[in-house]
Amino acid sequence: MSETIQLEQLLNEKTGVEEESRDLDEEQKQLKLKAKVLAEKIIQELRKKNNAKQQTVNQLQSKVGELENQLNNLSVSGVLGNAADESNGEEEAASETFDEAMEDNVTVTEVNEQEMEVDSKQDKKKRKLF
Repeated sequence: MSETIQLEQLLNEKTGVEEESRDLDEEQKQLKLKAKVLAEKIIQELRKKNNAKQQTVNQLQSKVGELENQLNNLSVSGVLGNAADESNGEEEAASETFDEAMEDNVTVTEVNEQEMEVDSKQDKKKRKLF
């Protein structure tokens, strides 16, 4: 009888272990499903945040574009309005700089009288043209 009892205990233990294995398999399956659902929820939340950030970026890009247009408009109108003033001022400044440079640089060279006569004749011809 003791062998029959031992065999019966072993079979009962085997049945218990198999049942525990099935329970663990089912729990594993449920946990995998729950992990999948949670991952999908996390993805949805991240997409919502990304969409909100994208909208903010789009708004900022739009604002930057508007500001750049305003700056360009101001620059163009400023350039057109001041172009004549600036060009006159630049020409006067360049002329003054040239005159100042010429005042500082004086060179004396010896010239033959014949060369002087030729130069003076050419100067007279130039004056007639103007």
